[in-house]
Amino acid sequence: MKMLTRSRLRSRSAIVPSLCLAGLALAAQAQATCFNTKSLEPSGPAKASGHLVEAVYRADDSAGLRYTDFAPRTIVGLWQFQWSGFANDWGTQAWHSDGTELTFSVGQNPATGDVCQGAWEQVGPRTYVLNHIAMGWAAPGADPTQGAQFLRVHLRFLVTLDPSGNKFTGKYTANVYLESKSEPFNEDPNTNPPIASGTGSVTATRVSPDANP
Repeated sequence: MKMLTRSRLRSRSAIVPSLCLAGLALAAQAQATCFNTKSLEPSGPAKASGHLVEAVYRADDSAGLRYTDFAPRTIVGLWQFQWSGFANDWGTQAWHSDGTELTFSVGQNPATGDVCQGAWEQVGPRTYVLNHIAMGWAAPGADPTQGAQFLRVHLRFLVTLDPSGNKFTGKYTANVYLESKSEPFNEDPNTNPPIASGTGSVTATRVSPDANP
């Protein structure tokens, strides 16, 4: 009985190191696979940017605490803008998430056209370009069928959103063309050169949905 017991003990003592070695091997394999973070990182266009997304809560007397701003700062939204320089204008401007833009101009006569549109794209960190086109009649109430001319104002903006996400500033260039009903959208410098050109700057402030009256 004593010899059998010692034999069993020897067998058990041999099993323990084997289990330890097996456990170490499994741990090493797990470290090489499951916990290899580089193998989990996407590649190509889907690779994460690596920045943290800010989550901010604000106090609201009527609804308690609400969570807002769960997305990175973006130019999408409604803005109060002011252009200085060649195009001295101001009004409201909506930058849409689909890459389009809509402006209502206070500085232009609605009779000649005070609504214009554009297309935008992000070209860098908080930096955007806007291709903006304004069209209208040359004189209030003019009838284009009686020889009145159309105007086409083509503006190109480069703007930068500030870190708060509530303001942006930038520059623009502008060209003004005469247009005809028989040949619209003509910006050929040889057949229809601009009748006026200039540059200027823009400033804008975001219109907040929770602004106090």
